[in-house]
Amino acid sequence: MMIKDIEIKGLRGFATTQKVSFAKPNGQLGSGLSLFVGSNNAGKSTVLEAITAVTQHTPPSLSTGRRNIEAGDEVYIKVTNFEDNTLELKSEMAGSSETVFLQENTNMNGKVFVLNSRRAFNPFFSKSNNNRENYLRHHTNLPNQRLNSKEEFSSRLFHANQNREKFNQLLKEIINPVPNWTIDLSDNSLYFLKFSKGTIKHSSEGLGEGLISLFFIIDALYDSNAEDIIVIDEPELSLHPTYQKRLSRLLANMAKDRQIIVATHSPYFVNLEYLANGATISRVHLENGHSTVSQLSDQHNKFILGALRDYRNPHMLGINAREVFFLEDNVILVEGQDDIIFYSKILEKLELAINGEFFGWGTGGAAKMEKFAGILQELGFKKVIGILDNDKPEERKKLETDFPNYEFYCIPAKDVRTKPEYKQERVEGLLDDTNKEIRAEYKTETVEMFKKINQYFN
Repeated sequence: MMIKDIEIKGLRGFATTQKVSFAKPNGQLGSGLSLFVGSNNAGKSTVLEAITAVTQHTPPSLSTGRRNIEAGDEVYIKVTNFEDNTLELKSEMAGSSETVFLQENTNMNGKVFVLNSRRAFNPFFSKSNNNRENYLRHHTNLPNQRLNSKEEFSSRLFHANQNREKFNQLLKEIINPVPNWTIDLSDNSLYFLKFSKGTIKHSSEGLGEGLISLFFIIDALYDSNAEDIIVIDEPELSLHPTYQKRLSRLLANMAKDRQIIVATHSPYFVNLEYLANGATISRVHLENGHSTVSQLSDQHNKFILGALRDYRNPHMLGINAREVFFLEDNVILVEGQDDIIFYSKILEKLELAINGEFFGWGTGGAAKMEKFAGILQELGFKKVIGILDNDKPEERKKLETDFPNYEFYCIPAKDVRTKPEYKQERVEGLLDDTNKEIRAEYKTETVEMFKKINQYFN
């Protein structure tokens, strides 16, 4: 039973019903990858918590802090699979911590592996061994606190030790050569994870958080099967960017025949190329103080894929542009990379600070600003500015009509910088011939424009 969509109401910040769709694996790279992005405390982890709650073996108890008063102090979660079968979890009654399933959930047992972001365990542990099915059946209850360490993880370490070749094969995709690890027994009859490199040995007590996190993640993956569901919250924690990129590729490869659901703050996990194969991106954000989920439509996915293949502007949707998915709001769209560089210099010259962030390296031209504004609107951004050259009044007028809640400006010059010979014609910009100082005749109007932008953002 792979998940087609989930409805959430009443869990933590979800005061109103939000419906989220998930990617379905089809054999292509990244096809089963569902990404959740957004700023801190917006509700990304709550979506994963909802999946945990509705797919575990027994109905969970949901404490006061997990229930939203504005939603009537009761929780309702419903998942639907791709055969349109449903599984519903609801509070027994308003104000109660107890929940009930409205249908049998046997199809979900042993299929959903949820890995929370706080990945830690006691470095000294007793001996036990749990295969995947038993582990998921008995250890998926919601912890009382998200910060709880996963003491039962030691049972998975013993299982990984018995399946070392398969475990290390996946770990090698991230770290090559694979660290020499084993389980050893201390003098006080407790076990620990031991790492060796030459004559240097250290235990799990002194192990770096990045390697601990990787062991948790590889454990969630290595003995999974086709059509399983693996949910990972913040896979990037404590990982070097190189390892993040490698892990992103590994997850995309696993998502050929599994559902991989990831909540992340890292642009390294937002590979837009996978949208062509069916991957989804959802932005979780706050609207009137409530958690809201916005997803990209097929129309905008197609535009993004086309933009990725614009080899004249290969940087347009690079790592800088992908950072926009993690902004709270206040995005500034400009035409190109010159604008990003020189508007920043102009603000510095004017001793002004803008309470907003420039989008990537520009939109690749004024004609594409409409598409990027549409993407931001669809993802739930409320405060967006567009800045165009002053020879684009028609484009500005159309943008203002199409996006009445956003604001658009034309600078008082034909370009931000002066181009002495551009297409055999001189273009006079906001900056003088040295491109270091603002032309005196444009200074007042430029200052006023940026002041208006700040007023809008604030």
